[in-house]
Amino acid sequence: MSRESIGNQLTAERKRRHLSQGDIASKLKVDRSQISRIENGRYQGSLQLLERYLTLMGLELTTTPINRRPTLDELDSIYDDD
Repeated sequence: MSRESIGNQLTAERKRRHLSQGDIASKLKVDRSQISRIENGRYQGSLQLLERYLTLMGLELTTTPINRRPTLDELDSIYDDD
């Protein structure tokens, strides 16, 4: 998941809750510009702040492998004629 994607999800959730960036900044006790950078995919600060924002919005950060090769079982299921 890219920084942009994370920012887009946070922005959508913030707007769904009718909150401003200033509201979020106040709740997290940070400057509004940091919230803006997170939402625009340009944030390069601490993971702790990002996690706090995600938690506030009821989201969590997860990881997935990039360009993972399929397993033999996955390939078998693609060509399963049953």
